[in-house]
Amino acid sequence: MAGAVGALAVLATVPTPARAATWTPEQVVSEAGWSGQDQPFVAVDRDGDSLLAWAGCDSSASSCYDQVKAQTVSADGVWGPIQTLSPLGDSASWPKVASDDDGDSAVVWKQDGLVVGRRMSATGEPGPLQTIATWTAISPAVAVDPTGQALVIWTEIRDGGFTTKARYFGADSSLGPELTLGVGEDPVLAIDRDGTALVVWSEDYQRVVARRVRQGQLSAPRTIAGAATDVRYGGASVALDRDGDAVISYRWSKAGTPSRLRVRQYSHTDTLGSVIAVSPAAHELTLFDELAGDLDGDAVLTWGRWTPEGTQVFGRTLSSAGALGTVTRLGVGDWPKVTLDDDGDGLVTWNNPSPDFSTTRVQARTIGSDGAFGTAEILSPDGRYAQPASSPTGHFSVIWQKTSYPSDIRVRFGQ
Repeated sequence: MAGAVGALAVLATVPTPARAATWTPEQVVSEAGWSGQDQPFVAVDRDGDSLLAWAGCDSSASSCYDQVKAQTVSADGVWGPIQTLSPLGDSASWPKVASDDDGDSAVVWKQDGLVVGRRMSATGEPGPLQTIATWTAISPAVAVDPTGQALVIWTEIRDGGFTTKARYFGADSSLGPELTLGVGEDPVLAIDRDGTALVVWSEDYQRVVARRVRQGQLSAPRTIAGAATDVRYGGASVALDRDGDAVISYRWSKAGTPSRLRVRQYSHTDTLGSVIAVSPAAHELTLFDELAGDLDGDAVLTWGRWTPEGTQVFGRTLSSAGALGTVTRLGVGDWPKVTLDDDGDGLVTWNNPSPDFSTTRVQARTIGSDGAFGTAEILSPDGRYAQPASSPTGHFSVIWQKTSYPSDIRVRFGQ
């Protein structure tokens, strides 16, 4: 990774558009008669096998209790059975899932005010239900290292304060001790190829802080964005390359002005790069942005923008050397999500309103390894809150919730 970056050159050339992906037909994942929650999730292992996870309820039942479900789909299209992970009667919501190289996975979710989870084998067999956070908690997330060790993070709410917590969740379903990382909320994480995690969060909106976590080791807190008069921070995202060098994005605002998207590179040797302004000053950001990185340290950043005509989605590349690509308008809509494979080929999806605004569609663009965005395409004429994931070689899985009733869960696969 480059060290501190001075004057950053904005790339002036426009790359050739990325090639379009070839997609399987749209397929319903959830059971007949079930209504799915928004924000389903998917992980893809290094063999291209997918684990789909969602929450939903039986619409025909007298009481609609949401339960977490999961299902494996192999790279060659073999579907495993649907597994019910949460008990009936509890309030389960928004599962997150991550897989190791071979497809052994961890699924975590919020249930009755706590964070719980199960391990799942590569063949789709669930382990025992474990209570991971023992106090009121929100915003769980999980990452799994190449050997199968999972790290779960969340925000604990206690006595009116917010604390960022973490806990290891072994492949055998064992739990490590709870780790207190620091004051603050909304943590995100990534794990490098050696199994070291980087957790980033906002400390009471005053700072952006990061800590590296490894079994038995916890680094000192590192300030990514420091306190300043009338400045507020939030909305962090993080990606790691093969060496553990990080790209960290976050929102910056001052004295009530609209938020701007900024990014810093942070090396595994504890060197911080310069602060880079990603979104133009004229862009009034929506609530949603995201970044993804490849193993070479190149990244793609996406965000939503308010305009008088409605919301629009934009994207921009950042090279491992700290060079920004051109700002690209991707399309009308919001809620961008992005994924990259090992070499930087990827996919960005977002919520796109239909021409008559009667429903929401899932729209997507491929991304070339040179940072070029492909032509916009509609993955579903009736869908929202899509989540994409990629194999190391650019095999994509995209899962979403159908917009119109019944709101079933659907998926497509592409390459």
